[in-house]
Amino acid sequence: MSAQSEHLLAAWMSPSYPVGAFAYSHGLETAISEEQITSADDLGGWLDRLLEAGGPRADAIFLTLAHTAPDFAARDALAAEVRAFAQGRERLLETDAQGTAFAATSRAVWPDRLGKALGDWPYPVAVGAAAARMGVDRDAACRLYLHGVISALIAAAVRFMPLGQTEGQRLLAARFAPIDALVEESRHLTLADVGGHAIMADLAALRHETQTTRIFRT
Repeated sequence: MSAQSEHLLAAWMSPSYPVGAFAYSHGLETAISEEQITSADDLGGWLDRLLEAGGPRADAIFLTLAHTAPDFAARDALAAEVRAFAQGRERLLETDAQGTAFAATSRAVWPDRLGKALGDWPYPVAVGAAAARMGVDRDAACRLYLHGVISALIAAAVRFMPLGQTEGQRLLAARFAPIDALVEESRHLTLADVGGHAIMADLAALRHETQTTRIFRT
């Protein structure tokens, strides 16, 4: 991978890239509030399940399909599919709001390359499309995207439960291998493979929509 590609991915997946990832917990806030997650081990198991069968697995497929899509129209059609797969109003908000913010910033920073190439698409579609347009390798884009998603969820948990920064980094390091496995698997998957059975995570996300006291948007 070129130095330019490394810089792009480091910028795009940095917490300073203005997509607002800090505002979303993917239902974790509810799971912690309901004491489904009370320890680092609980959180690690929850994250593993998401990578195996939840939203991050679907996102890896969506990013891959966006990266290989032939044109804007194909990505626009994919974006509609991604929205249809969202498990509830807040999950749709989470992917749409971050994707729109990512696309807006990227179009503004690289207008010649991305100005007309990115729509206001769900997050994995926007990232996959930008990576393809800028010549960034699919595997690297998918790996850093998943790393960013898991890192943001751990950061959310650190803010909401007694979990120190060091333990958070241990949890992240332990997810490197599962992330790599998903990157490898998702190379060969299609829309027909999207789905999952991270039921507790999906239900937590739905219950969050009516949670009275909360600090996260999802």
